[in-house]
Amino acid sequence: TFQHYFKRINLRRNDLRRSGLTMVTQLSNAEVQFIIDGVEQDFRSDGRAAEDYRQIELETRVLPNTNGSARCKLGKSEVLVGVKAEVVDVDVHAPHIGKLMITADLSAVASPKFVGKGSEALENDITNVLSFLYNSTETVPLKDLCIVKGESCWLLNIDVLFVQCGGNLFDVASIALKAALYSTTLPTVRVSGEGIEMEMEVSDDPYHVWKLDVSSCPICVTLHQIGSSFAVDLSEEEVACSEGYLHVGVMPDGEVSSMEKAGAGNIDPTTLLEMVEVGVRVGEEIHRQLNKQLDAERSLAKL
Repeated sequence: TFQHYFKRINLRRNDLRRSGLTMVTQLSNAEVQFIIDGVEQDFRSDGRAAEDYRQIELETRVLPNTNGSARCKLGKSEVLVGVKAEVVDVDVHAPHIGKLMITADLSAVASPKFVGKGSEALENDITNVLSFLYNSTETVPLKDLCIVKGESCWLLNIDVLFVQCGGNLFDVASIALKAALYSTTLPTVRVSGEGIEMEMEVSDDPYHVWKLDVSSCPICVTLHQIGSSFAVDLSEEEVACSEGYLHVGVMPDGEVSSMEKAGAGNIDPTTLLEMVEVGVRVGEEIHRQLNKQLDAERSLAKL
């Protein structure tokens, strides 16, 4: 229900002030007003409408020595995601499911403002948003990652490395993350014996592998409030004019899997509902484009 999500939204009200989202080139008052007018008139400075995304460039299996990987470029933002799997003990509080561990890394190469500890707050912010996006068994089949109930499971270590930063980091990271999971293969495991005599043999045959079902994996659509309107896929300059933003986790079928409000600005309930509706509509279209690209890459890999 809306009331349920509203409670979750309030958790991140002041993140904009402390995160790296505010660490952009200073704009003059005239530049800020120009950007605000463009969003309110549905004609932004680069010619896009408020609901338009920049072109998404995507490729998978780009990193060696990983179980899965992807590179995604959105405007001037570029991210690499690598997935490494290892067998670990299950969590005593969740003995029937596997684990995901997501870590975001903003390289100093991506932007000079990330030198030293300049990126720490934003890295934590991105890690938390992506982890919140994937913390449900409804979005990713964690049960499939369990090898022996109460004993062992697969842990997927997911590293998100930003190569270039040009705005909308949360969304581009979520797209690359889903693509990397789509390309992930896990070796089959043979279990014999029980108790202390139980033995596990992980196959090293490259053809004895299986793929995780990512058909329900969500993506993040971030909507920023600018002036009296809002927009998606902001550039760095547009982010400087944002008063607050909303992360909407959208599944392929249009269901909302998560929602978080961040930033110092207030969003009234009517605008909030409009933002969610737009986020779902945009998210469904991105899923269609993403699935089309991923299916095309898989077909080429079979040739």
